Amino acid sequence: MAPMLAITFKIAATQTTYAIALLLAYGVGHCAVIILSGTFTEVLQNYLNWNEKSRGALLLKKACALLVMIGGLYLIYKT
Repeated sequence: MAPMLAITFKIAATQTTYAIALLLAYGVGHCAVIILSGTFTEVLQNYLNWNEKSRGALLLKKACALLVMIGGLYLIYKT
């Protein structure tokens, strides 16, 4: 949040309306993620609580873990 405020204060010296709009857009985007995650928590929990016979959730978790590992290896490789 500090970099966003720094940019906004710097822009506000010359373009006040743009700085206000920029800060408002940041605030709405920041809060929208929190609101959406709170709204759909039950839906996601029901999705993850599949029964033992359906292996979809397990496969999804393994696929996500694989993607995270690939991303980590890529970052290690690039540095």
